[in-house]
Amino acid sequence: MRDGFTIAVSEAKHVAQIAKRTILSTNAVAVLAPILEDTVGWQRLRIREFFDSYGFLIQEWDRVRTDWLTLRAAESDWQQQAASAN
Repeated sequence: MRDGFTIAVSEAKHVAQIAKRTILSTNAVAVLAPILEDTVGWQRLRIREFFDSYGFLIQEWDRVRTDWLTLRAAESDWQQQAASAN
């Protein structure tokens, strides 16, 4: 039997270290990062591409003892064209 993969998710900077990984983010989708990295075995570049394919850009990914991801919505082509037309 395998040990569980416990992940703590919070917006707070001070979270008790009870989990194998802790994610600090304002976006719940960020919890996928340690799962894809540790369980699935993906490298960070592939994880970034995965998030990007669903419209999320990993703007920051700082890792000390805690993964801290900042995600933002990617601009669609029509939004970029509208912005450049102004």
